[in-house]
Amino acid sequence: LGKSKSMHVIFDKIKRVGPTDVNILITGETGTGKELVSKAIHFNSERSDKPFVALNCAAIPENLLESELFGHVKGAFTGAVKDKPGRIEMAEGGTLFLDEIGDISPLIQLKLLRVLQEHEYERVGDSNVRKANVRFIAATHRNLRKRVEEELFREDFYYRICVYSIQVPALRDHKDDIPLLCDSFISRLNEKTGKSIQRLSDEADKCLMDYCWPGNIRQLENAVEHAFVMCFGESITIDDLPEEIRSNYMGSTPCSTDKERFSASMPAAPPRRAAISRETLLDTLKTCYWNQSETARRLGVDRTTIWRKMKRWNLTPPADE
Repeated sequence: LGKSKSMHVIFDKIKRVGPTDVNILITGETGTGKELVSKAIHFNSERSDKPFVALNCAAIPENLLESELFGHVKGAFTGAVKDKPGRIEMAEGGTLFLDEIGDISPLIQLKLLRVLQEHEYERVGDSNVRKANVRFIAATHRNLRKRVEEELFREDFYYRICVYSIQVPALRDHKDDIPLLCDSFISRLNEKTGKSIQRLSDEADKCLMDYCWPGNIRQLENAVEHAFVMCFGESITIDDLPEEIRSNYMGSTPCSTDKERFSASMPAAPPRRAAISRETLLDTLKTCYWNQSETARRLGVDRTTIWRKMKRWNLTPPADE
């Protein structure tokens, strides 16, 4: 999905690289849709009728990752009660998508390097060499070039996995696609829930366009799903959106709820500012390239607050920024 210039560039790259068999590295922030791009490449390739197998490398402990990738034979280790194929074998003839490739250890990188170079591997605990006819697509939110310089990532493995690279832009850089994405989410959720929601209200649409989306497309999808729970009409209003998104919208007006009407005659309480977690602050700082003024603007606080929290949590920009 997408109609912005940046997404048209992505589509053009998918069309160009899909019919080839080169290994691809997809980079971009978390939640930008890297797996969706990898599936688009697979289904635009000659392997489209073969399996597409995905593996999140960061979600599996290193001592289990080798078995998950290559498989194992019965008795290879404690708990290996039967032979088990790995993801490489499951993806035979098709595509293996390795998400968060930047988090795997140098040892696993070395073992994968053999598969990329020689197209062969062995199950854990087995000496029989197996052939691998698999296309590899990897993804990461990390700067692998920098990790190579820091000797945290093998240079030879990097060049093998990154024959062709695709950078997926953050949602804030192609906000023109938000209405189209929302239409897609609404259509799918209508089918899933049996509701018949037709659209976003103008104010809800403006609210979504105004937000910075640190969680990218994944966060937008969650926001629309949240709105589906709250909405009982045909249009999603700003009141149906998550509070963290509504509170960021400068043009919004207070909701006229029964509770607020009841408390209208009570003395006004001081405005309560949403708590900023360390993770939220760090993500926003990275998004703003550690510009404290822009971070303060996006989080709705003053710059002194940002400085104080950075000092308390010992948050400092990397040397190259």
